[in-house]
Amino acid sequence: MTFKANDQVDGLSSGPVADTGVARLTIWFAVLSGVVLLGAVGIWPEQALVFNQEGGLFETISAACLFAAGVAALWRYPGVTRLYIGLTFLLLAERELEESVYSEGSLPFLILVGLDAVLDVTVVRVVLACVILGGVIWHGIPTGWRAVKQRTSFMIVFIVAGCLAVIAQLLEEFTGLHSDALSSVMKTRLFVLEETLEMFFSIGILASVLIGWPKSKSDETSHDKDIRAFPDPS
Repeated sequence: MTFKANDQVDGLSSGPVADTGVARLTIWFAVLSGVVLLGAVGIWPEQALVFNQEGGLFETISAACLFAAGVAALWRYPGVTRLYIGLTFLLLAERELEESVYSEGSLPFLILVGLDAVLDVTVVRVVLACVILGGVIWHGIPTGWRAVKQRTSFMIVFIVAGCLAVIAQLLEEFTGLHSDALSSVMKTRLFVLEETLEMFFSIGILASVLIGWPKSKSDETSHDKDIRAFPDPS
């Protein structure tokens, strides 16, 4: 069986805001807004702490964006080989939410407790691992490599979002290693910066899913030929 990377990207169609002037303006606005927000939380960490607590605004936005990205990926990228995309984002969204922030017996609390119980089952973990790892190997790696070579918009946004997640993780590790040497204000500053970067990561993931894989000129030409093949109904 011959493997072709091009066959693995079928169904990753272009999004409504891909490769347009509006998209560029939106990206620049998002970047400037992000820099301003990071500067604000860095200068006033105590005031920003209220938005970064467990179940706070930033964590809620992160979970909502990851959940929306998961649902959008399941809808836009159907098929077994692409199932891992939506599942990964949904699992990340579940990880962002903590049942302890909700009152015991409430609907969100029961849903999260139930999800934790299901995800603790060994069989479920094995199945999810097989779906995600199999999808990454069969579809993710060749698709990602082709996207990097073509410098597609969704891959650029995805890589930037991934870098933000790495920086957030490094801040968390740095805080843990040097906790005794850091002042309370610096700990708070690093914490709110970490949570803010994680929110930007989630927003970037959602944006990359919505942008999607752009259609090539050959795809558009083939589509035009298919349309012209049909007789004029008039």
